[in-house]
Amino acid sequence: MSIKDLLLHLQTGETAQSTNEFAVSLAEQTGSHLTAAGVVIEIPPPASELGSFAPDWDFSNFGIFAQIDEQRRQATEKAYEAFAASVPASVQTEKVFIQSFQEQACDDFARLARHFDFAIVSQGDPETGQDSRSILSSALFTSGRPAFVVPTAHQGPALLDNALVCWDGSAQAARALAEALPLLVRAQKVEVVCIMGESENRKNLPGFDITRHLARHRIAATLRDLTDAHDAGRAILAHAQEIGADYLVMGAYGHWRLGELIFGGTTRTVLAGMQKPVFMTH
Repeated sequence: MSIKDLLLHLQTGETAQSTNEFAVSLAEQTGSHLTAAGVVIEIPPPASELGSFAPDWDFSNFGIFAQIDEQRRQATEKAYEAFAASVPASVQTEKVFIQSFQEQACDDFARLARHFDFAIVSQGDPETGQDSRSILSSALFTSGRPAFVVPTAHQGPALLDNALVCWDGSAQAARALAEALPLLVRAQKVEVVCIMGESENRKNLPGFDITRHLARHRIAATLRDLTDAHDAGRAILAHAQEIGADYLVMGAYGHWRLGELIFGGTTRTVLAGMQKPVFMTH
């Protein structure tokens, strides 16, 4: 399977440039069509529709909310104009706009992502980038498709030569690996790091089997064991820096509790501290 259809979460903030540049470069390298989805998050509706959802909001002037929504819409339009102007002629692109309240907008983005090979989203800022983090969560956990997560610190085009695959034998890791095969066949170097819990028998999940599987896809991968690492997430990030990985491939772990998505420990650590793009799927 080849990569031909990509979805970009188009942002308006200062961190948008790194994700946009990565997406355009990736589309150019793979000969893919690139759709930029601008997501306009509306502020809460009138209190009569909210019940007790936001008791501290002042809804005395509904017109102000409409003005803010329109400003956000215009900012997204301008962001696309700037983005389109930077796209080389070799890349075909188009825009899609989603506008709704946060939960509905995130659901709409997830449904849209199901029509693409994968989505390209920003890491976002855990402190201030709540909207982008919500989009990231939806792309990972409700779209059913992979997401290429780009760190805010990333600079330059997409590099695909040196890949680090995280393998623990789980269903999530297997899905991530399978979805990443069109990328991995382009790599000059692939390393698989095995990560298993202390209670697991290493012989039950031999990394040799997965490197043999990759070899049958003509991907020559080396194997590294990080099972003894005290903190798997930190060990993965440190090892990625050590070997100069261009990107990581890993499964995403998380569950819903009281209406909120709780990331698994390793997933949370990697998303918070990532310096390299991470190809993830749940």
